[in-house]
Amino acid sequence: MEEEIDVQKTIFVFTGPDGSGRKTIADMTGATLELTKVLSYTTRARRAGEQDGQDYHFIAADSFLESERRGEFVESVHIDGQLYGIKHADILRLWEEHGFVYVILNPDGARILKQAFGRSVVRLFVYADRPSVLKRQRDRGDSDELVSARMAYYDEAMSALPECEYAYENVDLAHTVFAISNTIEPYMNRQLLQLD
Repeated sequence: MEEEIDVQKTIFVFTGPDGSGRKTIADMTGATLELTKVLSYTTRARRAGEQDGQDYHFIAADSFLESERRGEFVESVHIDGQLYGIKHADILRLWEEHGFVYVILNPDGARILKQAFGRSVVRLFVYADRPSVLKRQRDRGDSDELVSARMAYYDEAMSALPECEYAYENVDLAHTVFAISNTIEPYMNRQLLQLD
């Protein structure tokens, strides 16, 4: 018998290897379904086109570490010398306001959130083959050193696929967004207009 979907509060976690398109897909899906994004805090520098308060909360390392010491993060990870974290209070506040939220996390962060919130977390694993991921990272202007460091984690990131609730190979962006939107919609207990 199929488990009934809890429509009260859900965190949709977009995860997968870096360069898979998870951020683009998450934000497009979020816009389509009018989902609210829970922003991560990070100490890394902004990439071209990123805005504070829209893509991440960009903060200094000492501020991040102070918040970490106070136990404000429900998950925090260290990646390539940078710090990333989601604050527990942000999730609770946005849940109360909206009921459904989404976040973009690497597989380690997604695993931590699943442990913290259990069945309220739905992980959507977005992936692409190794050559595609490599090309996307180079196309966005990442340095060879950074690309090499990230690609070293590709197999480890892919190993998280079986533990996620859903998985999507991102071959065609529009198709992937459509498929994920159709997966999320029943959780939100409302019908979207199907266009021919």
